Parts: sequence; C-alpha cells; structure tokens
Amino acid sequence: MTQKKGGIMAKTFMPKQRTPGELLAFQLEGLKWTVNHAYNGSPFYRKKFEDAGVSPDSIRSLDDLRRLPFTTADDLRKGYPFPLLSVPLEDVVRIHASSGTTGKKKVLAYTARDIDDWAHFFARCYEMAGMTTSDKVQICVGYGLWTAGVGFQLGCERFGAMAIPMGPGNLDMQCEFLVDFKTTVVCCTASWASFSLRRWRRGGSGTGSI
Repeated sequence: MTQKKGGIMAKTFMPKQRTPGELLAFQLEGLKWTVNHAYNGSPFYRKKFEDAGVSPDSIRSLDDLRRLPFTTADDLRKGYPFPLLSVPLEDVVRIHASSGTTGKKKVLAYTARDIDDWAHFFARCYEMAGMTTSDKVQICVGYGLWTAGVGFQLGCERFGAMAIPMGPGNLDMQCEFLVDFKTTVVCCTASWASFSLRRWRRGGSGTGSI
C-alpha cells in the first residue's frame, strides 16, 4: 500500500517476502541470527541454551524453535536493573519498564537499532489498519517508562501521519482536541475507549461543556 502526501509517494512498511517459501526462509535466517546473538552475547542465555542442549549450530529448521528454553518474568526480575543483555551496556540508548506491582520492575533495554525496528513495525500496524498519511492520530496512552505512548508516536511519525501526543486521562481536553483538530484516529486502551464513550453519551465529562 502506498499513499500520497503533498505529492510525495510514501513507502510501504509491509514485508518484502511474497511467497510462503520466501517467508519461511527469512524466518529461519532470523531465528539463527537471534540464537547466535543471544548465545554469544549473554552469559545468561548461553547457560539457558546449554542446559537445554541447544547451540547456534544446532538450529537447522524452524521446528528447532520448540527446543529453545523460555524466558520468564522472574528471569527479568532477578536480572534487575539491566537483565539479560546481549549487547554492551554502552549500546543501550533507552530503557522501558513494567509498573513493578508484583515486585521489582521488569526492565527492557533498547539499542538504536531496536528503536528503529520498533518504529518500522508500528508503522506497519498503522498501514495494516488502513490508516493514511492524511490521518490525525490522537494518542491517549501513557508515555514515560511504559512502552506504549512513545511506540504509538514513533510509528505514527515514521508512517507519515500527524501525531497528537495527548497521553491518558483529562477527558475534557481529549474531547476538545477531537473537535478542534478533527482527529481521525484514536489510540487508547479498550478500557479508556469504553469509559470515554460512556461519558460522552451522558453529555460529556460532567462539566456540561462537552
């Protein structure tokens, strides 16, 4: 899918593979790379793989995926604050984390390549949803340590649409921006969408102004 914005053709973010065989070959190449990267870059994963009888050389088909050991939330907690890294710490350019409601926060580390890939895949999600570069995207999820807000925004900007980084809450302002900016796409949790719809149906946020 391509769209025009200001006379410029926007690129597609969909995979290049066009046949099942091409896709399977690409997936196998990625699996081999991932296992090799984790095995050689992370003492934690090397031990995990060795305990499971797996090495990079033993990955020969996608069926070998079932031989790989699971990584658990507890593994992430035990490795706090920088768990399970497969790259040098100086290559980490950003972290995100869970809320920490069940103990220490579960931290995930990102390299510049991770963030670039993330923006690309998020843009693909927008494309698959049928969005165009003329859309105005009101992002009503949390920013900060939670991954959601910045992910929605990076993907939107990579896609080429207009991002309106509202964050969660503040229903009066959300409704004001929906009307004033003529928002065409809203990104939010299901619970926030349900709550907002109930309030709008009752005549707004309780102030009578919406």
